[in-house]
Amino acid sequence: MVLNKRFSFAVRFHVILVLSALMTFGGCSTKKRFDVDTKAIALNVPIYPFEQDFFAIDTLHVADGLAQLHRKYGEYLNLYLRDIMQFDTLGNPAVNDEVRAFLRDTAVRSIFRETIRQYAHDSDIVAAVTDAFKRFHYFFPQNPIPKLYFHVSMFNQSLVTNDSIVSLSADNYLGPNYYWYKKVVYEYLRYNMKRDKVASDFVLAYLLTQFPMPSSDRFLDNMLYRGKMMYVLAALMPEQKKDVLMGYTSQQMEWCKKNEKAIWLNLLDNKQLYSTDPMIATAYLNDAPFTSYVSQDSPGRIGVWLGWQIVTQYMDHHPDITLPQLMADHHYQQMLEASGYKP
Repeated sequence: MVLNKRFSFAVRFHVILVLSALMTFGGCSTKKRFDVDTKAIALNVPIYPFEQDFFAIDTLHVADGLAQLHRKYGEYLNLYLRDIMQFDTLGNPAVNDEVRAFLRDTAVRSIFRETIRQYAHDSDIVAAVTDAFKRFHYFFPQNPIPKLYFHVSMFNQSLVTNDSIVSLSADNYLGPNYYWYKKVVYEYLRYNMKRDKVASDFVLAYLLTQFPMPSSDRFLDNMLYRGKMMYVLAALMPEQKKDVLMGYTSQQMEWCKKNEKAIWLNLLDNKQLYSTDPMIATAYLNDAPFTSYVSQDSPGRIGVWLGWQIVTQYMDHHPDITLPQLMADHHYQQMLEASGYKP
């Protein structure tokens, strides 16, 4: 079991003689290169409303309510009780008292109600994740399609994944201006706590589970691994805006584009690209109000964005490489060299 917290492609070709022909291909970008007739793929990916069923438990008959949930959701119920909420498991008498107290808490009830209100209708999200997983099935037919769930964790476990499920804490996506967020969540994190991020977070969480990063302390490896995840995410969700996938405002995306060369040169000048210092990876890849090694005007996670640009250029220069081949390739030094990356 893996618990996961919170958690314009410019085509350049060297051969002048074939530039015009390649620009026709390059202008299609990732969207057309990996185009899929999703209507021809019979696949439905519902999101199971566990949060609604759990909240509906009668607190006067908790044991019966949990038994009914277990019949409906199987072992997912224990995953929620034990791994997400850290209650006792089903069958332990103590769990009945824990669930009863939890569901009777005023703050808990308020958050459940707002979550259910906002996510009672999820057809837009279901359509987006179904389309993405149809593409995933097309490119990765040997990989299973997960079951998707909504849960409420009281702002704790945003995403819980394993090989067969992705469960998302919908109470972490109630909008950046939600009352409780302003009291307990840093402002720079609140921007992505919104409905627009739900579908892509479902998909990205599963990609990270299906294609884990081999152990490496080197910053370059981790940066390009994260860049690969973003590249494939964009291929699976071609209609989604890049800034939404990245979790940036349009202004932050524009800042990165304008300063791409300076960001890259800063990495090289400070000899950070091949660093094994975990603080370097943390500063460039993790959520933060800004990337401390770059500028206070920069967004956080700028290493993820930069890795995405490098992988994009690598794939643009190698149009025969498939998505499975990309995901299987962990030779990141060779990938960097083969990308010809020069912002």
